[in-house]
Parts: sequence; structure tokens; C-alpha cells
Amino acid sequence: MTTPALWLAALQALVSAEQCETESTRLQDYAVDGLIPKVAVYPETAAQVATVLQWAQAAKLAVVPRGSGTAIALGGVARRLDIMLSTSRLTQVSDYDVANFTITAGAGTTGSQIAELTTANRQMLPVQYPWSAATLGGLIATNAYTPKRLLYGGVRDLLLGLRVTLPSGEIAHFGGKVVKNVAGYDMCKLFIGSLGVLGVIVEATFKLYALPERDDTLMAALPSLAQGAAAVVELTATQLLPSQILLLNPAAAGTLVPLCAVDAAAGAALLLVNCEGMDEAVERQLTDIARICQGHGASVVKILSGDAQLQLRGRLCSGSAHVAAPAGSPSAQPTSGAAQRLDGTVLRVRLGIPPSQVHRMMEATAQTLRRIAPGVSIIGDCGVGLVTLGLDSDGLDVGAIEGELLPALRHVRSLVTELGGYAVIESAPPTVKSLLEVWGPTPSSFALLKALKQRFDPNDILSPGRFIGGL
Repeated sequence: MTTPALWLAALQALVSAEQCETESTRLQDYAVDGLIPKVAVYPETAAQVATVLQWAQAAKLAVVPRGSGTAIALGGVARRLDIMLSTSRLTQVSDYDVANFTITAGAGTTGSQIAELTTANRQMLPVQYPWSAATLGGLIATNAYTPKRLLYGGVRDLLLGLRVTLPSGEIAHFGGKVVKNVAGYDMCKLFIGSLGVLGVIVEATFKLYALPERDDTLMAALPSLAQGAAAVVELTATQLLPSQILLLNPAAAGTLVPLCAVDAAAGAALLLVNCEGMDEAVERQLTDIARICQGHGASVVKILSGDAQLQLRGRLCSGSAHVAAPAGSPSAQPTSGAAQRLDGTVLRVRLGIPPSQVHRMMEATAQTLRRIAPGVSIIGDCGVGLVTLGLDSDGLDVGAIEGELLPALRHVRSLVTELGGYAVIESAPPTVKSLLEVWGPTPSSFALLKALKQRFDPNDILSPGRFIGGL
């Protein structure tokens, strides 16, 4: 792929040649749903981001923002992709107020970089684990899943302020550096989960928390999902304050049991409960939770800490608890022959429902997909009301997807809607995305979203087609 000479010259005049990648093989690493950008640009300041966007707006060139790429699979298939705008060099920490537990850093700063700075002061940003490669901007733009949301809240609860560049070249500042800083509508919320269709996040201010003295996870193997759910009901009725409660169906549990050296019976469900805080308080909580699990038939109860807990979290966060393709492997290409296949691509679906309905939805989903995908992996976050489905499309041809899998997924979505929840396709082959609504039915607020898109991005250059309703 050749970048037009005039394009490249104009872009390099705005930044520098060193900040532009045009080599075709390297650009393939920035492909999104099979679309390869003509150039990747690496701005180093908010002003450079604004300049690039203003130029792209005038030239009507499509721009997709990218952090570290950990959630780049989220969203619909873009209508076009000319420029991949990387925020990876926006890593300056402009303010770290240790006394007031706040930090302001560039959108390209990763969770691990934040942890490296804050750990020395016994503080943490609990939006991700300390080794996370996800960037602050990416976490906000995707409204990323927060593992310990039950205790600390999600991205919207921890975010205090934002700086955003708009296609007009303006740099807007919303929020502040204190918890109570908004008298009217909180504009920060507008950009949370917006997937970069309204503006590019260049800096964020977050609230920090004290690093806990102890942080351990109880793992219990139970004979069935129903017994695991019963244990969760009893647990949530107590005064105990865990930071995460996960229930895994046998397919998901089977990938973690060997890792954690748990001698669980085949077909067992797993309950994972994370507790943190003062050492004595955590010890008491773990003892009480173990007693609850044993009362519901747990055959094995084990406390994971240190390296064992680290490996467990790594598997859960990387998606290895779901049947996944090897990390870094390229998207499989359709094979020739009678059937077009989608080998090695993982389909991940996130369902948001009331916490009390997690077990019901896990059972209903397993029943719906039993014949089509008997090995579907299902993980329920019982504390916050999220269910994640994961299945490997290896061996599924396009005909099977259109004829069986998609109707089943639509049925699952209808069940979620009846409960007042939502269903989002987190990752899928482009073929599936083109056949299934990634964001679900168009919401009643779509007219407002469309008006905001027109106001902020009149030439539709930012991530065109990737957001709700094809925005």
C-alpha cells in the first residue's frame, strides 16, 4: 500500500517523518477488522493531536484513535480507515497529588506505568491490575471492564477530569481534580465509552486509592452452577465486602483448574472471590466465605495469593479463560472451497444485567447455545451484573454462523433486553459483525448522539461507523 506523496508531505510538515509510519508490513499491525491504515501517526503533545485532527478534518481523511490496542476489536466495522492515530507517546504525568490521591497523566500512559509511580506511595489506580498494558485513554474510550468495580467503582466513578482534542483543532477541558467539581452536566461522561467518535482523549485525571495490605482470592469448586449461585446469594446477604465475585461455568473453569492446581471434579463450576484490605479483616472474610462455599457443597476451597493469583488474573484478563487463539496470531483468512471458514477467531459477547439475574442468564445462555456451541465459556461477575461469553469460531463456516449461531445470539440478546440489560459484541470476525448488530438495537437516545456527532465531527472523520447505529 502506497501513501500518496502529497499526503505524507503534508502530514510530516505537521509532525515529523519519525512520527509517521508508512511501511506496509508494519501498518498491518494496526489493522482493524481487516482494514489497514495508509499511515500511522504518533503525536507527542496534545497540540500535535489537535493539528493532525484539524488537517484530517479539512482533507476529509478518516482517523481511528488507538492506545495500546488491547480493546481495538470493540466496535462495528469502520466505513473507512486512512490514519491510525496512536496516543502511545502521550505519557507525561503532569500532576501527581499524593496528599489528595489524584493523578493527571497523558492518554497513552499505561496502567503499569501508573502503578510504577504510585506504588512507592502505597497508592493505586484500581481501574486495572498493576501490570496492565491498557492506556488511560483507551480505558475511558471503551468504558473498559474494571475487575474490582464492586469495591471501587468503574471508570466513570474514578475519572475526575479530561482533556479532549476535537476535529476542529480545539482542545477542551472537562471536570477537574477534585471529586465534586461539576455543577451541571458532567461532560466527562459523554466521552466514556464513546470509542473516539467525538474527540480524541489526550489527558485524564483519576482518583487514587490506598494500596491494600493484603489482596487474596478464594477459589471454590462447586458441583454445579446452581450451587455456586446459591453460595453467591448467601454471600451477598452478609456484611462481607469482597472486591470481586466471579462464577465460571465448567467450560471456563476447565481452563483455569490445571493452572491453579485445584483437584476439582470434571464438570465443576468455579467461584472466585477476591478480598483485600487489612490483613486481619481479609483473613476473617476468607474464612467466612470458605464456610459458605463448603455449606453449598464445595469439594475444594483454596486461597490464591502471590504468583498463583497473578497467573489467574493474567488468564482472566487475556481471555484465556475463554477458548482463544494464540496471542498475537493474525486473523485467519477464509479458505478456498465450498465453505468459507473463520478458523481461530474468538467471539466475545458482554451482557449487562441486574446482579441478581447473573446465574439465570448464565444457565439460559448455556441452554441456548448447547447444541451449536457446547463448549461456550461463560463467566459471570455476580457483584456488578456482567456475563461474558467466549467461543472459538474454529470450524464454524459462514453458513453455520448465519443459519444457527446468529439466531441463537439474537435470542440471548432478547432475553437480556427483557431483563432491562444490554448485549455488546466485544470481539468478532468482520463477517459476524456485518451480520449482527455489535451494539444492539438503536437506543432512543440515538437522535441526540447523532446530533452530538454532527456538532463535534461534522465531516465524520473520527472512527466512522464504529459506534452505536453506525456513527
